[in-house]
Amino acid sequence: MRVTNKRLNFELDRNDKAVIYIKSESGDDISCMIDTGANVPIWFMGEKYIKLRYPSAYQTEKKTIIHGLGKNPIIDVPVWIIPSFEVMDDESNSITFHDLLVPVINAQRYSFNMILPLTILNRMKFTFDYEQSATSAFFSIETSKDDYYVRPIYSSEDNNYINKIQAFFQNEITEA
Repeated sequence: MRVTNKRLNFELDRNDKAVIYIKSESGDDISCMIDTGANVPIWFMGEKYIKLRYPSAYQTEKKTIIHGLGKNPIIDVPVWIIPSFEVMDDESNSITFHDLLVPVINAQRYSFNMILPLTILNRMKFTFDYEQSATSAFFSIETSKDDYYVRPIYSSEDNNYINKIQAFFQNEITEA
């Protein structure tokens, strides 16, 4: 039996980095920057807004350290879980990440709500296509699955600190 792949396509504005727009659990649009250098997603709008956009989200006892947003790392960042994080394109093609772990900070100075690291797309094929246009570009995700499960990679020194987040198939989670 041949498995067919589906493709999610997002148009990017080159002037606004690699930002895609998706619907949150509340039905509101959120902006997500696809980040090739990040190891974890980051919600920038603070705890109040994650609860407004994802009412089912809840805080865990886990923490992380965020690097790369300034001179100094942000230490002891609380990690939340979004039980069902759906990424859908304009053609209603979608994938769902179950139990997405998201560090939450209050840094509303950014032009996007959240960072989505490429580490959560580790089981999918993705491409950036900048074509010949000076202003538009495209981001595509190709997958044969509808659902992915998120698992943290912990610090070697302390299993309460998450270093990286990756997506896995259900059978990989149960076998781990």
